[in-house]
Amino acid sequence: MSSIEDYMASLADRFRPGSGSGGPVIALMEMAGDLPAMDPALKTDETLFHGCQSRVWLDLRADQDTGTVRVAADSDARIMRGLLSIAVSLYDGRSFGEVAATPPDRLREAGLIELLAPSRANGFHRLLKHIHGYGAALAAERAELS
Repeated sequence: MSSIEDYMASLADRFRPGSGSGGPVIALMEMAGDLPAMDPALKTDETLFHGCQSRVWLDLRADQDTGTVRVAADSDARIMRGLLSIAVSLYDGRSFGEVAATPPDRLREAGLIELLAPSRANGFHRLLKHIHGYGAALAAERAELS
């Protein structure tokens, strides 16, 4: 797994104007193929994330043994699947502290958020904020127990 800094740099390169022939929409659709398959049993009303235009399922779990956050996600929209691929790559398998130290606004550095329609950007930001908050709560809980 690459570091968060390395991943952010690769995103910035991928979404830099003129960096690809198809533009950001094509890049996101290509990234949709990188999203790990979500167990169909996890696609329930309980994991349906509200606040996005398209249907999005988000399952967050804490691996207390390793101190890491596990993220599984899926959507019925291909562009959203590309965005979810970014979220999973950014947060899945990271320590509670790493998730807590990586706020959603970090993706602005990659230039991606500005390329999205406002409604899609807002929904994606809410999703990232939810994952970040989950990791931050776990990090705080772990710190209290130490």
